[in-house]
Amino acid sequence: MKYCYLFIASILIFSCAPSKETNRDRFFMQGNHELANQNYDQAVDFYTKSIENDQNFAKAFNNRGVARLEDGHPYEAIQDYNQAILIDPQYYDAVFNRAYAYESVGKLESALKDVGFLESVYPDSAYVHFYKGLLQTSNRQYQDGLQSFHRSIALDTVNMESYVNLATLYFFTDDLDSARYWLKYVLRKTPNEPNAYNTLSQIYLAEGDHQNALITINHALQIVPQEPYFLNNRGLVYLEMKDYDKALKDINKSILLNPNNAWAYRNKGVYYLSQENYDRAIELLNDAIKRNEFIDEVFAYLGEAYLAKGNKQEACAQWARGADVKEKRSKKLLSQHCN
Repeated sequence: MKYCYLFIASILIFSCAPSKETNRDRFFMQGNHELANQNYDQAVDFYTKSIENDQNFAKAFNNRGVARLEDGHPYEAIQDYNQAILIDPQYYDAVFNRAYAYESVGKLESALKDVGFLESVYPDSAYVHFYKGLLQTSNRQYQDGLQSFHRSIALDTVNMESYVNLATLYFFTDDLDSARYWLKYVLRKTPNEPNAYNTLSQIYLAEGDHQNALITINHALQIVPQEPYFLNNRGLVYLEMKDYDKALKDINKSILLNPNNAWAYRNKGVYYLSQENYDRAIELLNDAIKRNEFIDEVFAYLGEAYLAKGNKQEACAQWARGADVKEKRSKKLLSQHCN
């Protein structure tokens, strides 16, 4: 009787065991819960268990990619997105996510290829054109970026972020009148749009109008106090005004609030360049470059630091790098000192 009971019990346990599909879905939902709570390591573990129960579960690969990207592992995320897309070539969310991951590691051409594919699938998506414009800006394809933002605006006339980015691109192409026009359009529609004031401040700074540059960046900071990018830009205004103590204070605060802001490391390098501490300037400018973000004129400043140290060969090499990525000041300095 004893053995029969054990045998019957084992049959009952076996018959009640959850199926692989049930386990797959249970682990997947647990992963989603951990992902929503930003517990990325735990999310990865649950998605992995879900995949172990179904090697063709594209959603688990995609979501594990999201968790890995958020946890600072973009290359592993790209592998997961690749697998999700291999399983389901029409999994367009995974294509979008892979574009973000490619962007995060500086593979802008690959990101643009993914977005170009999505554009063919969603030609009337304002966001697809908007994101394409952002990538083209980072890749310094300014004219193409202008077209993408205009297309995005034509499809969604109320997204003020598109207008601000359009104005920013006009700023990068030295069309300050067009940049100012669109920023003022935004401010008429949304008078408290901080990004518009931030970009307008950069226009005033480019024109040498330090007073209005300071007024407008302060207005942005009144709307969004402690915003690290605005603090960094105010630091740049103070640098141009030669108010170095205030400049360094704002830039350091920006880095404290967002240690990944490459622009702040560039500006801190500019600060040390102004203080004739060229070794520290070179260190910080190289740090900014390694962060794989779009940063304007960083090679120009780096070349100036090397030239100040008497290393003209390295200065010319940096200006050549800057010229390759369409830095106007690098092209000018290369022509002045190296040809």
